[in-house]
Amino acid sequence: MESLIVNSGIVALLILMYVTGVFVIAFLREDNSIMDIAYGPAFLFSIGGATLLTGNFTLSPLIISSGIALWSIRLSTRIFQKNHGKPEDFRYAKWRSTWNERGRWYFFIRSYLQINILQGVIIFLVALPGIVALSTVSNPSPLALYFGTAIFLFGLTYETIADWQLDRFIANKRSGTENANLMKTGLFAYSRRPNYFGETLIWWGLAIIVSPLPYGWIAFVSPIVITFIVTKVTGPMLEQAFLEKFPEEYNLYMKQVNYLVPGPRRD
Repeated sequence: MESLIVNSGIVALLILMYVTGVFVIAFLREDNSIMDIAYGPAFLFSIGGATLLTGNFTLSPLIISSGIALWSIRLSTRIFQKNHGKPEDFRYAKWRSTWNERGRWYFFIRSYLQINILQGVIIFLVALPGIVALSTVSNPSPLALYFGTAIFLFGLTYETIADWQLDRFIANKRSGTENANLMKTGLFAYSRRPNYFGETLIWWGLAIIVSPLPYGWIAFVSPIVITFIVTKVTGPMLEQAFLEKFPEEYNLYMKQVNYLVPGPRRD
């Protein structure tokens, strides 16, 4: 338990340093959506940094760190490519306008707490499989390792394909070669948020890998938090936006296709 507490403190401190640095850059550039790009690398910085600081290079932390690195590099590269050269995301721009009405200091404090510190708390909770792995020199059981790795790789592949299909659809819309209002083909024919489904599997897989380790049950906080966020926070926000823009078509899509877990289309 002592090792778990110490490593939790190290990771928490690294995350605090990281999100504070991102906040300073975002404040100077007047673009809080930089935090979206910085989200993935925050895991690599904190877990990778904690691995170096603790010197624990045994199998468990190396496996989890490698998985997080794969996920982080793919996610951050995609978001950077999407956001590079574009103005601040409309969500953050709206917050900026609203918060600035109450004064510069209010905006400064509110931005730091709601965007950076809140994200830091989420990052810490989601990174728990890495913290658990760092807190022991025990190796994961073969069954948990194989089963968890299979789920992780399936989730990463599934999310990557879904993101690629969505990005291609958006690019075709912009070029005028796609006339559909909604992405309803490919993996999106079986669930409305296949990329979110893949994301949840990534963290369920990592949690399963470390589950037999001492205090391994704590790692399941990670996928529970991610599943809650994509089903109760970010997902519903997107659903509402589509309902407002395409009420009839999206209502029909909701009736025909599952939200998260893929399933047969209901015609």
